Amino acid sequence: MLPLQIFKCPNTARPAGLRHVVLLQLTALMLVLAAPAAAWAQAAAEPNTAPGPQPPLTPLLQQLTAREFSQRQQAVTQLQQFAGSVNGLQQLGSALAANPAPEVARRILEVLEHHFSVTDSSTPEICATADILEQAALAKRWDIAETSSQILDRLWTTRVNVAVAELVRLKAPLQPKDPRLLWQEYGPDAAPGFALNPNSNSILRIYIDEHWPESPRAFELLKRLSGMGRFGRISIYSIQGNSLTAEQKSTIKSLFGDTRVQERGRVCLGILQEPFFGEDSGVLIGSVEKNSSADKAGLEGGDLITSMNDQPLQDFDDLVTRLKECQVGQQIRLEVTRSQQRQRLQRMLNPSQLPPEPPPAAPAKREVVVTLQGWYPPDPTEN
Repeated sequence: MLPLQIFKCPNTARPAGLRHVVLLQLTALMLVLAAPAAAWAQAAAEPNTAPGPQPPLTPLLQQLTAREFSQRQQAVTQLQQFAGSVNGLQQLGSALAANPAPEVARRILEVLEHHFSVTDSSTPEICATADILEQAALAKRWDIAETSSQILDRLWTTRVNVAVAELVRLKAPLQPKDPRLLWQEYGPDAAPGFALNPNSNSILRIYIDEHWPESPRAFELLKRLSGMGRFGRISIYSIQGNSLTAEQKSTIKSLFGDTRVQERGRVCLGILQEPFFGEDSGVLIGSVEKNSSADKAGLEGGDLITSMNDQPLQDFDDLVTRLKECQVGQQIRLEVTRSQQRQRLQRMLNPSQLPPEPPPAAPAKREVVVTLQGWYPPDPTEN
């Protein structure tokens, strides 16, 4: 700015018109100087909402460790842009695997966790995020591995949803195919051991048979469902004829527990057994799955199966062993009697609500012909 005395009028008398000219020139100069400042202030007050180009990642990561707080915050904001595309996420994953500074690793994992928690489970971006977190959980650096594992544990339902959605795309046999159905009847906070109907959509049912995808990716996704085992929300059926190796079967049992992994034949009768306290041998039906082989044959809860194809049955394991020898579409004959065990238990618990127990009579036997079905209905979209 020019020195003030240049525009200062001396005390000597001057014409009034000259003083007015000087004042007008001074006002114009001040307006010229003030215009850029006003424009800069307006630009700062109105953020640019148009999506800009993705900044280079390397200088951005360096800026995360800058001394100035404003520079670090600006870098964090720009870092979030990389979660919007698979390519950007892959760059973040490569940076995380390159052993970055602790502050840089923490910021990258924060971006990944936020993206993992808010993105739809069927998008390619969230699949890429899941892969990065799964790999980071196996990292040699303790802080990265521990933080990634904690993220996957906190967001375990998202981990399940993403894995199930991809398994469905790989045409892996499972029910329900929509992972959102898993949480409709009972939320993810249902206590471990909560009594759930094994045939409801609250239980994820995996059928590993000859149609199981041969891709190693399918087995990797299966392992990511281990969180369901802690809450009793998964049943895995290892069906005769599948291509899993002995090592893979051992891995599944170690992840999910022996009680969640069951070896079965190609056919499914569709019954749940009830503990049998009678002196006679056989299989007491607790419940029958709707539209199953047993349901279509007229079997119901409380029926006691005493023989199969004229051969006496000892227990449920005996029935399972014999069914392994059968094929889909085959017919079997079951000898069935109506068990009175439930009625006797009801009398013990509520004696006033039932009439006196009649004299024991020999239960009527009947033969039931069952056409055996597979474990799941065929996919109509498959040729």
